[in-house]
Amino acid sequence: MKTKIKQLINEGLDKKKIQKFFADQENKWLGNDITKVELYYFSNDKEVLVASRVNLDTTFGVKKIESITDTGIQKILLNHLSNYNDQPELAFSPEGIDDMNKNMVALNNGKFHQPIIKVRTYEPKGNKFNVGSSGNKKDKYVEAAKGTNLFFAIYADENGKRSYETIQLNIVIERLKQGLSEVPETNDNGDKLLFHLSPNDLVYVPTEEEINTGSIDILNKEFSNRIYKMISSTGTQCFFTLHNISAPILQTIELGANNKSEKAWNGQMIKHVCIKLKVDRLGNISIYQSSSFPKF
Repeated sequence: MKTKIKQLINEGLDKKKIQKFFADQENKWLGNDITKVELYYFSNDKEVLVASRVNLDTTFGVKKIESITDTGIQKILLNHLSNYNDQPELAFSPEGIDDMNKNMVALNNGKFHQPIIKVRTYEPKGNKFNVGSSGNKKDKYVEAAKGTNLFFAIYADENGKRSYETIQLNIVIERLKQGLSEVPETNDNGDKLLFHLSPNDLVYVPTEEEINTGSIDILNKEFSNRIYKMISSTGTQCFFTLHNISAPILQTIELGANNKSEKAWNGQMIKHVCIKLKVDRLGNISIYQSSSFPKF
């Protein structure tokens, strides 16, 4: 369709004639209904952009104003901003916005314009995903808030070698809508799921002797000293802290950056060896059913 439109433009047809051409085709092209079409906007780095409607506020400097989809509104806001010596914290404060809307005709070169409270801006699509797949939901995008990486999957191949993946929120939502479990049972390489971890889940870091013997003594007095709490994950990284640490007063090397670390206090990479623990409402601890000792 894009190629055809370019051809019509090269033939000298203007916008109205092009619209009439497709109207004569009953807005069908190659068997598809083109009454509404998807439009993709690309920045210089070819990244897909999406639009969203936001409140006008003090964050609207020159650069952000240029991200507004309506160029007419851009000019009004830029004129208003220049009256305040390019200080958005003054120009777009509640008082500044009220002043702008009272002087809209002057800011718009003598033309009337409706008061501006909200504006439509575009930004890189990034990690945004569709709200749904039907109706206008397929054209609406949302973005998961920080801290919504809730599932870290640990897989193992036939030889027991582990691989790791953080499951994105949109994948989790789609699987739940289909009546499936939150995390895929196999990854793209066909490795099987051992277990998945969510924030505050507990894992045990076994000793070399326990790995070699394949046995853990839960009643051992050292057992609790090797229990870690899952904090967060991103990509193939997973971060933990000791289960009995609530809010550290001072940051230490053992705790790691932001008071969480991939490694146990003895230097072991936790995700490589950990075994998931199951704790019932009475505080009874057991090994999670699908956990297994790591193989190297």
